[in-house]
Amino acid sequence: MIDRNNISPLSRLTNRIEKFTERTFLDQKLNNWLGYTLCFLFAGAIGYLMAEKTLIGLGVTALLLGLTIVMVCLLNTEAGLYINMFYAFFICHFDRMVLDNQLQVGIFQDILVYVTFLGFFVRKVNLKRSLNQFTSTSVVIMLLAVYGYMAIELFNPYAVFFVGWFPAFRKILSTLLILFISFNVFNSWAAIKRFISVLFVSCVLVAIYACIQQAHGLFEFEMNWLRTDPRRFRMTFVGGGAKKMSTMPDALSFSIIMATCSVFFIAIANGIRGAWRKTVLIGGAMLMLIAMSYAITRTANAMVVGGIALFVLLTLDKRVNRALAVFAVVVFLLMLYLPVYNPQLDQFRQTFRTSNDPSYLVRENNRKSIQPYMYRHPIGGGLGTTGSEGLEYNPGHYLSGFPPDSGYLKKSLEMGWIGFGMICILYFLILRTGIRGYFHTRDPKIRTLYAAATAACFAFYVGDFSQVAIGQITDVMVYYPFIALILKLKDFDQPTKTPTA
Repeated sequence: MIDRNNISPLSRLTNRIEKFTERTFLDQKLNNWLGYTLCFLFAGAIGYLMAEKTLIGLGVTALLLGLTIVMVCLLNTEAGLYINMFYAFFICHFDRMVLDNQLQVGIFQDILVYVTFLGFFVRKVNLKRSLNQFTSTSVVIMLLAVYGYMAIELFNPYAVFFVGWFPAFRKILSTLLILFISFNVFNSWAAIKRFISVLFVSCVLVAIYACIQQAHGLFEFEMNWLRTDPRRFRMTFVGGGAKKMSTMPDALSFSIIMATCSVFFIAIANGIRGAWRKTVLIGGAMLMLIAMSYAITRTANAMVVGGIALFVLLTLDKRVNRALAVFAVVVFLLMLYLPVYNPQLDQFRQTFRTSNDPSYLVRENNRKSIQPYMYRHPIGGGLGTTGSEGLEYNPGHYLSGFPPDSGYLKKSLEMGWIGFGMICILYFLILRTGIRGYFHTRDPKIRTLYAAATAACFAFYVGDFSQVAIGQITDVMVYYPFIALILKLKDFDQPTKTPTA
């Protein structure tokens, strides 16, 4: 029974608007022959515009579709989370194919995240209770401390211009909202299973398209996109082959998602019952690994090895996982020393044989050369001061144009060793929460999810050592829901809330 006295005025107003709109426009005005005729004429007008005035037709269609998506995000937070995920995974492909790479992808993602968050205010959600639960964990407290420190970086005296701080802080605000949205979505065991299913289907689709690219070659619209940027073209064609990016912004973003999600689904498949579900998950994870190999990136190889290694260590008490550990070691050694040569295997071997690799030696020399700067600047040089961001936002800065080639090095240079230390503590707390939760609970399903999410997060941290693996448009829609999953699982580890199959 709903207590009408507890319904907020905003919720009452929203309900009245919905009922009025449905009664006036759907039931009274459109549910007749005139309404059917108007709908038919409207569809015909859209078809005419698409055929004769393509740009106008696309604009009208995009407007209608955008309004529909905004309404869905406002009225259903879980659907909004999935829309954000689909957008991150597929929008760059749509932009390359239809819009000639003209869409401001990051801005529209921020809008989708903000709209999904505003849905809490449109509907009657007890935000006070949610916020109390959200901020009661050490992980979120440390995360807020890191974000607070990054906010203070606006006043970093070493930054030439402060304009580089705004896009960086805009990103971290969006990631905080993604974490909070995911934390609220995972309020039931059914919602968690739906998220895993949606993520699995999305990753499989992305992997399938990468396999199509490998078999067919890059399509003409993708080649045109590459030719618009000479550096992008050079970075894509390496060693006589092309790095496949599938539907994502680049090969690195694609390989990071495939690496972490393959670890996640292998871990889940290891802990579930049912031959059919296990076969589907393992088959999907293998497809992701195959697709990942077409990206020809060493970072992803290290992420898979690191993630699976942590998962095996967590679950070494099981006999089947001890056998899995032996099998994994054998496969690893075969891939290193088997006398078979192709671009994928060569790249895998270079990942773990770095002593004579020119690219690795250049990166090591860069890191050593910049260490004195890190020691002299405990608060760093300011956000947005390294790499291409430094050239754009802080030209003339000492770090401007310096290639960090590592998430850890980038954070150390921009936030100083103080900020980098805080981030390392945050990573430790996330892993500690997942490991403690795994050993604390007795429920096998919850243990499986703890191990899977923790191993996937560790894979991200391994990748962040050699590349900026956390913070791109694609990975934030996977990494932060994994953290939310680790934080939320404890709510299901109660006698009255233990999930059932």
